[in-house]
Amino acid sequence: MAHRTELNTQIAHLTGLSKHTIDRIGVNLNKGGLLLAGGRGRHAPDMGPEDLKNIILAILGSESTGVVFKTVLKLHMLTANDGQNFGDILLDICTDPGKAAEVMQISVLRNYPGATIYWKDERNTRIGRRQYFRNLSEQKQPGMRVVASLSGNVVSKLVQLVSGHEPLEEKSAE
Repeated sequence: MAHRTELNTQIAHLTGLSKHTIDRIGVNLNKGGLLLAGGRGRHAPDMGPEDLKNIILAILGSESTGVVFKTVLKLHMLTANDGQNFGDILLDICTDPGKAAEVMQISVLRNYPGATIYWKDERNTRIGRRQYFRNLSEQKQPGMRVVASLSGNVVSKLVQLVSGHEPLEEKSAE
């Protein structure tokens, strides 16, 4: 399990975003009730899968730390053709290190409500299945796409940190 400071430091290190930006995202999610609140230092609560899911949605979905609350709620409700919500699938990934290891990439269109999870194939070397999520009320995407992506390796490392599991061994292509 990871405290908020430790998680924020690792997110900043793995994503290349500044720690200050990650801290501001955390503050704004906390104000909106989307991040676990509590004491400071050794009394700080451990961050769980729900917290990690909300931080990932905020990082991918918003260029401004001030609007992360609305962004997280909007992205969570994106729906796949099978009726599953993006936020629910991402929570499943953040809960299970084995499932996180199957993710190749998570991408979000920032200027248009849409997201894609790219899953590894059987050999873990190429993209296998793609899972698309969109706002069902909007059918066409106007204009230029602004995409933010997080690699599966980063997601997997963060899930391992939050879950308290030892790093999973890399599966080799045979």
